[in-house]
Amino acid sequence: MVSNAKSGHGQKSDYEVEFWRLDDIQPSPENDDIYPGWRELDDAFWRLAESIQDIGLQDPLILTEDGFIVSGHRRYAVLTELGWRDVPVRILHGQRRGQMVALGEYHKFLSSFNTQRVKTVGSVLREALLRDNDGDTSELLRDTAQAAIEVDIEFTNVEGTKDVRPISDKNREFLDAAKLVIEDMKLYWPLSVRQIHYQLLNNPPLTSTPKRSKYPLEHYRYRNDDRSYDALVSLLRDARYMGEISMTCIDDPTRPRFPHSDGFMSVDEFVDLEIGGFLCGYHRNRQQDQPRHIEVLGEKNTITQIVRPVCERYYVPLTLGRGYASIPVWRDMVRRFRNSGRKEMTLIVMSDYDPEGLDLSDDAIRSLRLWDINPDCQRIAVTPEQIEELDLAEDFNPAKESSSRFKSFVERTGGDRTWELEALPPGYLAEQLAAAIEANMDMAVYEAVVERESDDADQLDGIRRDIASQMEF
Repeated sequence: MVSNAKSGHGQKSDYEVEFWRLDDIQPSPENDDIYPGWRELDDAFWRLAESIQDIGLQDPLILTEDGFIVSGHRRYAVLTELGWRDVPVRILHGQRRGQMVALGEYHKFLSSFNTQRVKTVGSVLREALLRDNDGDTSELLRDTAQAAIEVDIEFTNVEGTKDVRPISDKNREFLDAAKLVIEDMKLYWPLSVRQIHYQLLNNPPLTSTPKRSKYPLEHYRYRNDDRSYDALVSLLRDARYMGEISMTCIDDPTRPRFPHSDGFMSVDEFVDLEIGGFLCGYHRNRQQDQPRHIEVLGEKNTITQIVRPVCERYYVPLTLGRGYASIPVWRDMVRRFRNSGRKEMTLIVMSDYDPEGLDLSDDAIRSLRLWDINPDCQRIAVTPEQIEELDLAEDFNPAKESSSRFKSFVERTGGDRTWELEALPPGYLAEQLAAAIEANMDMAVYEAVVERESDDADQLDGIRRDIASQMEF
C-alpha cells in the first residue's frame, strides 16, 4: 500500500502520493525516442496487467508538475487498457517538462528516472567490479590502440547551433492537424513527410493564422503545391527539435544508415539471451504446398512500414527500391522461384502512376524473361480505378516532357497528370496487397499450415520446459 508523506517544512514533498484522473496525465513524447517499441503489447505487458489486477498498483506514476509521465509509461498503458479512472501519482514539484524541453534537458532528465529498464542484477555487479578495478588494463589497451593508429585530422571550429524556432501561435492549427495525422497513422511509423502531406489534403488546415494580413485566411490554406509542402517540412523539423512530436515518428528511408553492432557486455548477457530464446521463434514456411510462387515488388521504400508486415504474415518475399531494380534483384528473385520448385510465378507490383512507375512493371517482366521466366504480373497500385474511387490528390509535379517515357505515358493515359504511392491511405494499400496475395494462394492449404505451426509450437514448448526442469543452476 502507498501512503502519504509530508515534508518537514510544511510544503508538499516529491514523495507525497496524490490521486489524479488518468485522463489528466500525458505520456512524455520523448519516451518513444529513448525506449522505441515500448508500446507493444508483449508478454511482459500482460504479465504486468495480471499483477495489477491481482494485487493492485504497487508503485505510483511519477509526473512532472505539468502532468507529464517521467516514470511509469508502461504502467500508464496497462491502466488505460484496464479502464482505471483515478491513479496514485507522485509529483516532482518545480520540474516542468515545457521548461526542460526548451533548455534541451528533458531527454536526459527522463532517462535518469528509468535506469531500471536497462540494468540487470548482472550489470549492477559488473559496474561494482569495474569501480574497484585500478584501471591499468583499460589504460594499457587504450594506449596500445592509440600507438598503432596514425590519423591526419583537420579540426573545424563551428560556432552556434542549428536555427530552430519554437512553434508560434499562428502555426498552432497547422501543427495540431499534422499531429492528428501522425497519431492516426501510428501503426505505420516511421512515416515519410510525403505520406503526412497527402493525408493533410483530406482536411486541409490553415498553415498560418496571422493576426494581421493583407490576404484573406483562405490564402493560408494547405494546398497540394511546393509552397505548402516546404512549409510542412519546416514545421515538422522544428516540432521534432522542440519536443512537440516524437523524433521516431518520421524517417527518411532514402538515406539508409548502418549502425554498428553493440555486441555483448559479457558472457552472462549472451547466455541469458540464448537461454531466453532457446527453441523459440519457430515458424513453418507458410507458402508450403502453395501452387504458385509469389513475389512482391515496390518502387519506393517509403512504403516499407505498410507492406512489410503484410508480406511477413504470408511469408512472401518483398523487394523495395528507388525506381528500377538492378540485376541482383532479378537474380535473387529467379533463385527463389527455382528453389521453390513451382512452375508458375506471380509478381505483384506497387508503383507511382507516372511514366517511370508504369514502365517499371513492364521492365520487370522483360528482365525476368532473360532467365526464361514469364511471370503473371499484377500491378495493384496506383491504378486509374483507385484514383477515381478514392479521389486521390495528384502529384503537384506533372510528368516531365524531358523523360524518355513521357510520350508513351501520355499515349497510354491520355495526359501528363501523375499520382504517387504515398497518396493512398496506408490501411487501404495494406488491404489491397493482402487481397492480391490471397487471390494467388490456396487459402485452405495456408490455414492448414498455420494450424500445424501452432501444434508444433506447443510441442516445442513442452520440450523446452522438460529440458529446463533437468538443468541445474
